[in-house]
Amino acid sequence: MFCGDRKRPGWRAGVFWGLGLCALMMAAPAGAAAQGVLVPKFYHTVPLAKDGIHDPSDEALRLLQDPTRVLLNFPVDRLGEVDWMKTLDEGLIRPRGSVTGEGQPRVLDMDVLMKNTAEMPYVLFPHKAHTRWLACANCHSAIFVPKAGTNPINMAKVMTGQYCGVCHGKVAFTWILCERCHSIPHGSIPAWWK
Repeated sequence: MFCGDRKRPGWRAGVFWGLGLCALMMAAPAGAAAQGVLVPKFYHTVPLAKDGIHDPSDEALRLLQDPTRVLLNFPVDRLGEVDWMKTLDEGLIRPRGSVTGEGQPRVLDMDVLMKNTAEMPYVLFPHKAHTRWLACANCHSAIFVPKAGTNPINMAKVMTGQYCGVCHGKVAFTWILCERCHSIPHGSIPAWWK
């Protein structure tokens, strides 16, 4: 079934997914699409000193690993992007509990169900997946107020880099993978991804 089928609940998400996939493919290095390879957007195609993120005058830049080589063997999702949870689960990365490397991350096993999702499945936010490598202060309170009903999250804000979009679509899986967040069917809203 075509993702943009207007007769199907969640059709708007399918349209966004299709547009995002086209944008992702256009960003792939030349020749990759012709070979049937979906190149993860996390794989840098320019030197770190010229990527617009890293300071080329910083002498410490030479100490950083080349992301192209480091990320190459990490598990990927259906879009070809690094699947960071699988990477963590497989022990390929080990987050530090602090900057000095002392201790372990403090994991909070608490889910938050967000029901203001219109014709989309509900969003289940898993604190555990996030706190396995992020301290609470990474998100609270600068990005999210830690109180139910106080964060007016919507997809327009996420897609413009607010709330979840501070990380997702940049260093975490893209919002194009709707079902990664909109994972709880309700009423007549089906689990179309199964």
